[in-house]
Amino acid sequence: METLNDKEELTLQNVPKAVNYLINEIAEMRAVLTSIETGLGLGAHKHSPIGIERVCEILDLTERTVKKMMRNNTIPYYKVEKKIYFFEDELIKWVEKSRIPTFDERYANTRKRY
Repeated sequence: METLNDKEELTLQNVPKAVNYLINEIAEMRAVLTSIETGLGLGAHKHSPIGIERVCEILDLTERTVKKMMRNNTIPYYKVEKKIYFFEDELIKWVEKSRIPTFDERYANTRKRY
């Protein structure tokens, strides 16, 4: 891969070389980000519909509990005709919103320091 000298002045003659260099750098960054997302389990594949069985596995709940949560509209889900869909990434975000703050987090601003 060609590199662009940092001290090289940008001229009309070397613009194609500079653009090519930037395109290659962006492609490498995308590859690294995709690798990181995959490693962390954050890829686009997480936003595909899943069934209630998979929801039960992810949340470690029974199907009966999940259906009760659906009746009470306390869990994010979709209904198309008679078919129910969930998205794993939405379930994870939903769980994360329910985080209980620690004692230190809750009372950090109320403590006086002497």
